[in-house]
Amino acid sequence: MIEVAVVIGLIGVISAIALPVFMESNRRTALWNGAEQIGAAVRSARLKAISQNTAYRIAFNCPGVNELRVLVLTGDVAVDDDPGRCGESLEGDSGTIGLPPGVTYEVYDTIALQVTGRGIFSSVGGGIPSTITVMHGGVTRILTVSGTGQITFTDVE
Repeated sequence: MIEVAVVIGLIGVISAIALPVFMESNRRTALWNGAEQIGAAVRSARLKAISQNTAYRIAFNCPGVNELRVLVLTGDVAVDDDPGRCGESLEGDSGTIGLPPGVTYEVYDTIALQVTGRGIFSSVGGGIPSTITVMHGGVTRILTVSGTGQITFTDVE
């Protein structure tokens, strides 16, 4: 009986040590997945723009908070800048990209990133390079998008 109690005690101690490590690992994994989803959307928009010689926009908080979409630009300002554009789908638009639960991002002054058919990025409402801060549970990862679409990831403790 004493041996069983000792084994159960050891299992409890090991679990108490492992649980915080496991939780931190899950937080970091969710953060990295969220940051990679945003990076993949930027890369996808650039690839589509160059291969189709058509401008695209990566719209943040579109259609909802912490969601984003890659939208084709028609060249018609009335269509492209319509406030309801996030809720519409044209041929070439991506679906809604949602981040993992608990993961948020901040784009500061940037409303959207636009990429030309030549792969050159500009920012709507902000500047280039554009910084996107992805957060989850006190852990932060920063994406920086250059004018040529290069993405740099920086981890912040």
